[in-house]
Amino acid sequence: MKKIVLVVLSMAFSFGISQAQVDKSFYQKSYDSRNNGTFDKSTMLLSFGLGAPTFHPGRFNASPAFYGKFEHGLIRDEVGLGGYISTGWGSYKYAGDRDKFNAFSLGVLGYYHFNKLIPLEKMDVYAGAGLAFRRFAYNYDDSNFGADYTDSGVIFVVKVGIRYYVVNNFAVYAESGWDDMSSVNFGGTFRF
Repeated sequence: MKKIVLVVLSMAFSFGISQAQVDKSFYQKSYDSRNNGTFDKSTMLLSFGLGAPTFHPGRFNASPAFYGKFEHGLIRDEVGLGGYISTGWGSYKYAGDRDKFNAFSLGVLGYYHFNKLIPLEKMDVYAGAGLAFRRFAYNYDDSNFGADYTDSGVIFVVKVGIRYYVVNNFAVYAESGWDDMSSVNFGGTFRF
């Protein structure tokens, strides 16, 4: 699935470059005055999405990873700062026992939007990196096994994504990367 998203992002980027070659006036402007209109320093984005779960080892029955995200333009028209919260849960049946697990992640990311490089008005291509706190808890059903397992810590997060504005203030998005919750997630974004 991750390869499919990367291929789609590559194709979208290539399409953007080919379209940009047709619209030469976009590149005749200075870098600072260019903007395809999808993001600027006053933009606020609120996103909700679902991701394919990757926060579990082995064969589990798992929910999708649920995402809530917020981002605000910062200093320049192509730079944003944002945060996300994500959670997911599931269970694993083994020898008559049903063990349960849950995962939670809360992170802060800096984003770069390619709105000064890709002249497509409705397409926002972006990349982000930052840090997140992640907690994974596993509850054993078998009392003979012993204590439950919990792991938590700070992790490095990297994301790339594409957002397509269906209407001026609403977009659909696809995102890939690593946050130890989901390698691929999809959803909707409201722009304020």
